[in-house]
Amino acid sequence: MISVVGGKLTEYRYMAEDVLNRAITLRHLRAAKCRTRNLPLIGAPANPGPAPGSGAGLPESLVARYGAEAANVAAAATCERPTEPVADGIDVTRAEFEYAVTHEGALDVDDILDRRTRIGLVPRDRERVVAVAKEFLSR
Repeated sequence: MISVVGGKLTEYRYMAEDVLNRAITLRHLRAAKCRTRNLPLIGAPANPGPAPGSGAGLPESLVARYGAEAANVAAAATCERPTEPVADGIDVTRAEFEYAVTHEGALDVDDILDRRTRIGLVPRDRERVVAVAKEFLSR
């Protein structure tokens, strides 16, 4: 058994690569080394999708977060006003809340606000969008 403890969000990919390579070595498995280092993440600079402000008609914040998947996030939305913000002054769209529930497995308000969008890091902003998050969870 190999255990991984601690880490930051920005380091999990490296940690996973190290664990897989170590497991392959320890168990004498016939497998290539982990190649995640060379695969661009969705929305990464090597895979940016539509350029912010392009004719795509999507909010720049949505494109900045989802890159090549931004159009899919918006297209998957069944809610009213999908590209509008969840609250004034917060650059997360209603489509992103819906996508968090329907495609990313968000199960509760904390999951949407703290893990998917990070809105929950600012208590005042959290209070302003809790009801909106509940709306999407109840659909």
